[in-house]
Amino acid sequence: MIVHAGRRAPAGELGTRPVRVSMVALYIACVVGANWLAEHVGAVGVGFGLRAAAAVYVAGPVLVVRDWVQRFAGFQVSLLAVVAATVLSYLVASPAIATASAVSFAASETLDAVVYTVVLRRHCTAVAVLCSGMVGLVIDSLLFSAIAFASLALTPGHLLGKLYGVLAGTVLTAAARRRP
Repeated sequence: MIVHAGRRAPAGELGTRPVRVSMVALYIACVVGANWLAEHVGAVGVGFGLRAAAAVYVAGPVLVVRDWVQRFAGFQVSLLAVVAATVLSYLVASPAIATASAVSFAASETLDAVVYTVVLRRHCTAVAVLCSGMVGLVIDSLLFSAIAFASLALTPGHLLGKLYGVLAGTVLTAAARRRP
């Protein structure tokens, strides 16, 4: 039985097996890709004179993709995907980056999952994605910057860069829900 948002999913609510596998694979690839970018590319401009680790362009969407994993594969699978992505990150990034990612993703994705689950009970999926993404991006940005760089200097850029991804993911989620 697949548990969705702490309860058994109604018939037809979870995705088909190919959709579930695709969402989990996309999530893991995004997390590992974000850590590779943080390790190998460095800081990039995100607008308004702000800079952030290049990973922000993937880390923002990661917060939304985790919600999609929960929606299509279930809450428990989304937590397992977080663990798998964290472990694989140690293969592509330094221990400092991978550890910062592990701690920040563990905290932000756990809170993201809780907020998504609570908000989804009362609102549409897009609102749940937006609310959970906003909470996740703040927690992830603060923890990652502090642990990886021992500084919060890039935090404003991280917040803005991840916001782009969360907003884009929210729009995609809303558009997908409106399709016939």
